[in-house]
Amino acid sequence: MRLNNEFIEDFKNYDFSVIKEDKIFLVGSITKAKDYFIKTESILQIIFSKIVSVCSIDGILNKDLFSTEEWDKLQQIALKKLSDQEAILVLDVDGYIGDQTQEEIKYFTQKLKKPIYYLSDLKKQK
Repeated sequence: MRLNNEFIEDFKNYDFSVIKEDKIFLVGSITKAKDYFIKTESILQIIFSKIVSVCSIDGILNKDLFSTEEWDKLQQIALKKLSDQEAILVLDVDGYIGDQTQEEIKYFTQKLKKPIYYLSDLKKQK
């Protein structure tokens, strides 16, 4: 079983049930949140039946192999993909939100005017 206790251990203190929308786009720093992208996608899809999208799986797994030009193209594609989403979840690991993620947030709030969730805000109070 993929989503065993060990897999979801890091996420047991997050309340993903507050995300009511079905189509969720994950954004965040590839270098700081790589594992969060992978695990959050599975948790949201398998446990919460959400349709989860990311800009690029290859980008998440191999960011260092992309040229600046290739990475910029992926960023433009991410902005196009955002228009089909109902909400975004910002994987703000250690409070970090990079420039590209800020651009996605700005586009989503100002142009699309749709809900944004932050992983840090989903942390359950003890």
